[in-house]
Amino acid sequence: MGALLIAAAADLGDGGWCSQDGGASRDRIANSLGLGLGGPVGSAIAPGALLFARPPLRDAPPARLGARPRPWSAHVGPDGARVLFAGELQDREALLARLPAAPAGKGDDALYAAALAHLGSECDRFINGHYAAIAWYPEQRRLRLVRAPLDAPPLHYWQDGKRIVAASTPRAAIAAGADPAVDEEHLADALFLNFRDARRGWFCGIHRVAAGEVVEIGPGGVTRRQYWKVEDMPAVRFARDSDYVDAVEHAMRNALRETAAEFDRPAVQLSGGLDSQAVASFAMKVLPKDTPLKAYCWVPQDGYQALPWPGAHGDETAHASAFAAMHPAVDLELVDTGDLPLDHQEETFFLLAGLAPMGAGNMHWGHEILRRAAAAGHGVVLDGHYGNNGFSYDGLTGPATWLRQGRPGRAWREVRRRGGKGSDARRFLSQAVMPHLPIRLRRKLRGMRGRALDPFDSWCPMRRDYAERAGVLERSASAGHDPLFLDLASSREWRAATLAGGQGDGADTRLALELLHGVPMRSPLAYRPLFELTAGIPDEQYLRDGETRWLARRLLKGRVPEQVRTERRLGIQSSDWPVRWGREREAIMAELERLSRDPAVADMLDLPRLQRWMREWSGENSVGGLESARIFCAAGRGLTAARYLRFQARGNG
Repeated sequence: MGALLIAAAADLGDGGWCSQDGGASRDRIANSLGLGLGGPVGSAIAPGALLFARPPLRDAPPARLGARPRPWSAHVGPDGARVLFAGELQDREALLARLPAAPAGKGDDALYAAALAHLGSECDRFINGHYAAIAWYPEQRRLRLVRAPLDAPPLHYWQDGKRIVAASTPRAAIAAGADPAVDEEHLADALFLNFRDARRGWFCGIHRVAAGEVVEIGPGGVTRRQYWKVEDMPAVRFARDSDYVDAVEHAMRNALRETAAEFDRPAVQLSGGLDSQAVASFAMKVLPKDTPLKAYCWVPQDGYQALPWPGAHGDETAHASAFAAMHPAVDLELVDTGDLPLDHQEETFFLLAGLAPMGAGNMHWGHEILRRAAAAGHGVVLDGHYGNNGFSYDGLTGPATWLRQGRPGRAWREVRRRGGKGSDARRFLSQAVMPHLPIRLRRKLRGMRGRALDPFDSWCPMRRDYAERAGVLERSASAGHDPLFLDLASSREWRAATLAGGQGDGADTRLALELLHGVPMRSPLAYRPLFELTAGIPDEQYLRDGETRWLARRLLKGRVPEQVRTERRLGIQSSDWPVRWGREREAIMAELERLSRDPAVADMLDLPRLQRWMREWSGENSVGGLESARIFCAAGRGLTAARYLRFQARGNG
């Protein structure tokens, strides 16, 4: 297992920066990495560079009165590279089999350094794990940065002439002299839910390394190479339907074994859905015999009213309890966060993550689950992220795919059997034909039919004129972002779009939560061999005879309760938000009034619109309707963005 945080401050020139200002820079960077919960920050001097690493809290040495910090040094690979490694490797035996000799060390940093030296810059194609790495080559004055595909620790870098700082958090670059100014274009794009530029960070001049990317920085400049893309996954074809289930079951077992192996007493974040219950059902198979599995399930607070939409449910107590009743080894704890305010841990999160979370309205239950898991001594919390992109995909791009493949009969049959509103012909046109039309034409057609939801009249808090002036709409169109979230024409296109939505801020968010609570979160469904397998499986395994998520429903038969396996309704997170918002309604309206006197905030956000919506809000939850979009989404994101801007203006700590 590797570090929690890593950083390198390198001089691509004569090394003067590190030698002349080394002491001051070393202390500032080390202090920036010392925020939150974790072990002591180790630092070392290498030729032309300052190197840093901080172990996670679980690996920190016990505090002893008068004890001196343990000395630390970066691992030196066979090729002379100083290698810093964050996270953990998976499938180590398979990687060792590729090497001519055992690595000179027992840690994941030593194994990764040996693989990099032997396999070269393409080594990450053959390595599985949840990791990010920095390699400094002193003789070449070259820095190599990499993040694993999918779920990987974050990595940022900043360059000022020949000075480079690369680190798990942008705070290290700011500590070394980077401008702490917020990139307001990036904030505006986030408010428009455009996360397609995975390389752009939240601070001007501080860049992100994307998941599945290698960045090389040297005297000759910066080169960036995306070595993994979901669009490039090979097709997977088996002879029988049952072969797909068998293959996914085998990969799922490996995923839980490899993900949970490094941690003591794993717990799970449980819901009433297929993904988290799949993780929990397979997790029990990798725990020692007779070991209970702690499961935390968020439940709505007192005052919650059932959702007025037959296609959704907001209380997952019954489904989670049914799972616990089916599996006696599960120790279920229901988590009610009714007493927590809307801004719970907000400024601490701003400091540790360096970003404004667009899903802040759902973070209260994540905070509380991690707090409880830490208090109970659990080493990790496993969740079901990446399930919808992977094994439990609904298959709804199938009709468009089959039409493109010259199989209109198959597309027509599935559209008919799935049913829904309108005639079969209209649904066929919508699901099979329309996804192939240009997005602009589809938006125009929806507008002519009065069905286009205007972002600026629903979920987006920005002023329309600001979005136009700041280039938000232009960047959105250029990146292929669709603010109407229309159906896409292939599963690969859909997966790429949904992965882009969570991989940028998601890594920084998870790291901040670990620093805040001391417990990491891991997603077994992001295990690379499992995800690549499911990404290559054809749509007919996910949508069959009108049954969505057909692969997951077959896989989980006998593993989860039937009421869960056959559930068709959507589970709504934070479904008790009207109770929470109603309790703070007057305070929110007063805050919006104060924000209207802040020129920077008032220029970006349409505060009069948000104030009017808050005044007119019925106090109820219109799932899928305008009030939910205008209050929980638009007003919630607007408040988060405004508070973030004001926090950063005061100085980010």
